[in-house]
Amino acid sequence: MNKIFKLFSILSLVTIVFFACTPDQYELKAPLDKSAVKFSVTKDATNPNKFILKSLTPNAQAYWVTPVGTSVKLTDTIVIPFPAIGDTILYSVETPGGIVTADPYVFDVTTIDADYVSGPMWVNLTGGIGKSKTWVLDLDANGKSKYFAGPFYFGGTGWEWDPAFADIGWAGVSAGDYGTMTFDLIGNANFKSDNKMFPDLSGTGKFMLFPGTNQLITYGAQVIHDKAKGKEVLNWNAKMTIKTLDADHMQLLAVTGPGAWMVYNYITKTYYDSH
Repeated sequence: MNKIFKLFSILSLVTIVFFACTPDQYELKAPLDKSAVKFSVTKDATNPNKFILKSLTPNAQAYWVTPVGTSVKLTDTIVIPFPAIGDTILYSVETPGGIVTADPYVFDVTTIDADYVSGPMWVNLTGGIGKSKTWVLDLDANGKSKYFAGPFYFGGTGWEWDPAFADIGWAGVSAGDYGTMTFDLIGNANFKSDNKMFPDLSGTGKFMLFPGTNQLITYGAQVIHDKAKGKEVLNWNAKMTIKTLDADHMQLLAVTGPGAWMVYNYITKTYYDSH
């Protein structure tokens, strides 16, 4: 008890000394007037999906918030690969008086950047611009997988386990027709999920592919999955790592916790029907 009282006395003394040495007032410089925050956004002359961003505010750190990410560069170039109506780019600067944000730049994009979506990952996932491709979970009503060992495998820091469906009865995952999911590049980057096992997980939305980091994200709908193990995934609308992707097979890694993940195995409906 005496130790606690002594500790409390020391902490009280430190607190008194701190406040005695702290100035009564803090003064910040006056914030920069919004009218002094200058920038430009220019559409590329040859590509209506490309924008050049320039910070024109002297002696200030620039902050950009765009539909495809953030940037702190004074001059930057971004590509909005798909149609976007009434979307915005936000420009802010950090000054001695605080952060000041200019009025948003509002823009419309009405085209798909064909060059942007011509890479092999885009083509393998969707079939290419103006086309669509439909995928299914690699599991049928008999509990059989047609290409992979099973519908998913597990992993974590320093370990992996790739079981057959017959070996994971404890997981509570039911065999069955989980339906389809379709990615297309018909006018936009569209995504549709038709989950026959769990219709409440179905929906329509958009998707974005990041070939540089091998990642995929869906908006408005979730990729086909079960509920038993799927409930362990932290966020089905977060970026998922693409472990493998070719014309007929895809593996998506979903995070289930610190140092733990599951990889879901998919095959195209065309492959499923022909094997």
